[in-house]
Amino acid sequence: MGLLYGPAVYGVSAAAVALPDAARHLHASGPALAWLLTAYAVGIGVGAVTGGRMIDLWGDRPVLLIAVTLLTAGTLACVVAPNLAVAVTGRILLAVGSGAVKATSLATAARLPASQRPTALARFGACLAAFGATAPLAGALAAAWSWRVALALPVLSIAAIPLCWPLTTPRRQRQSLDWPGAGLLAAVAAGPLLTAQTAAQHTSALTIAASAAATAAAALALAIRSRRRTDRFVVDGVLAAPWFRRAALAGAGVYAGLFAVLYAAPHLLTTLGYSTMDIGLLLLPGAAVGAGLARGAAVAARRLPARHVLSAASLLLAGTLCYAALDPRPLGVASAATAAFATSATAQMLLTAEVTRHVSPQQRGGATGLLMLAIFTGGGGGTALCAALWQPCGPSIALALAALLPAAAAAAASRLHP
Repeated sequence: MGLLYGPAVYGVSAAAVALPDAARHLHASGPALAWLLTAYAVGIGVGAVTGGRMIDLWGDRPVLLIAVTLLTAGTLACVVAPNLAVAVTGRILLAVGSGAVKATSLATAARLPASQRPTALARFGACLAAFGATAPLAGALAAAWSWRVALALPVLSIAAIPLCWPLTTPRRQRQSLDWPGAGLLAAVAAGPLLTAQTAAQHTSALTIAASAAATAAAALALAIRSRRRTDRFVVDGVLAAPWFRRAALAGAGVYAGLFAVLYAAPHLLTTLGYSTMDIGLLLLPGAAVGAGLARGAAVAARRLPARHVLSAASLLLAGTLCYAALDPRPLGVASAATAAFATSATAQMLLTAEVTRHVSPQQRGGATGLLMLAIFTGGGGGTALCAALWQPCGPSIALALAALLPAAAAAAASRLHP
């Protein structure tokens, strides 16, 4: 299941290394190019929450078949993309497919008996950290062939499906899915990021206001629909639960820091004269250290309260972001990337376990998907924040403000129940 999930990490880390090459070929500026990461963040969250709910109602295997279709279509779009709009469309399709794959992996892990779950999640987290460790170099090697290939690396998840097929559940009796509710939830999640991204590109105030108003209207419609329907898309009681709000804030803050680093690192190192391959090689040792730190956090979480482990890791990420803001040179950037890889893998592992403690097995797919949606929406927010502040305020200010997000995650993690 770690091999099935892992290539989704390449959609973030490996693609970030290829951004400078993509900018030259697509003739796109930094804020516009951020759509390649922001769109992936939104798409993977939407795919996770939709796939998770489908797993609850239909079983794993139909979701995996849909994921294969989306991953294939997204890869073809990225490979032939003549402009930024088509590339972003391909990235969205890839992201939704990767989100469905993530939901399947996490739902399978969450179904394990309680006695086996901690060990399995520790191995799962270590596998994710290993993919994070190889992602910068994988992106650089793929970009040496073509930046288009680097954008499409999440398609590698398809190779692991035959290995995971026996672990999945067969198709259940098909129940109806609230597709309008799923669409409204996707609009609510994407709205703030679209608003921030359009503001970063200095779009007219009318367009920004219209995007914000549409988001508010979608949120209101979703709230009304959820109250009136018994087959609501959003799992009943999850969004209002204090544990979910704290877990969502903790995960979103961590991934906001991760995406901020992944947006900043290629831009900073390119201005210092580093090539795409140089960037991949420079980040590889730090990413490997991050994999070891994530494994250590998994071991520590068995002996210490998990909330303390996640809180400490989030503070470490915030501190290294501040260091990178003060010293935006290779050592500062590599330190922030190391902490980001380790903390994101730790958060994924510990917050998945948090879902299993609070939600019944029949609803864990949908609840895990909602959490993934919140986490990756936060990640997209980190990219949008950096893109908006990069040119007017400079990299140091952008990274310093981004450091506030994992600091907030540390505060939220500390309030999770023992």
